[in-house]
Amino acid sequence: MEEYTRVELIKDRSEYKKAGVKAGDKGVVLGEERNGYILVYFDGESYIDENGVYCTTEKDVGVRVEDLKETE
Repeated sequence: MEEYTRVELIKDRSEYKKAGVKAGDKGVVLGEERNGYILVYFDGESYIDENGVYCTTEKDVGVRVEDLKETE
């Protein structure tokens, strides 16, 4: 998979659950594959906290390549 490819997680694993992602979550590939894993920046939400600071809930997680499928 090339960098910036949109992907969807298609398999649940305990390591992903610990990181806060589950099957069906979508994100963007960042970087290159290493040892069968690739870094995915999963989509989140943007919000403004009580101090007026913009925050996001995205998560970056190392995912096994075989547990992803490309999306549009």
